[in-house]
Amino acid sequence: MKIGDIVKLSVEPDVDWMFNYLEETFQVLAFPTKTGVELKMLGSVPEWVWIIGKERVEIVEEVTDGN
Repeated sequence: MKIGDIVKLSVEPDVDWMFNYLEETFQVLAFPTKTGVELKMLGSVPEWVWIIGKERVEIVEEVTDGN
């Protein structure tokens, strides 16, 4: 996982509120801690940014060099 990748929440979230966001996609913005990832929810107005554990997301679309 790297900055710019598009991710979704894990299919089997372990926190109840996450089920409400299973269909949402997020863009990786940064890695503020060793185990955390900063995400921006795509399509939200105003912009919605989360910090969540890396183990709770899975990559949907990887950014490649040149993108």
